[in-house]
Amino acid sequence: MTNSVDPYIETFRLQAERMDELGIPCDPDAAMVLLAQFMAEIEGSISEEEMFSLAEIGGHLFREGLRRKMEGSGK
Repeated sequence: MTNSVDPYIETFRLQAERMDELGIPCDPDAAMVLLAQFMAEIEGSISEEEMFSLAEIGGHLFREGLRRKMEGSGK
């Protein structure tokens, strides 16, 4: 990991700890909805490349949510 992203990774860790303290469940679906809402708000004001990067994050969240659902269904 490069030093330029370290502060953001630390921010993510702190936010995760805060969410744990508040009892907010880990929910990739909720994260996807928040990301989709954010993307809808900023569409047109950022580049296509930036939108693609956000969509890639959404893809990771979607796959994780699907994996959890598949594990939960016993498949």
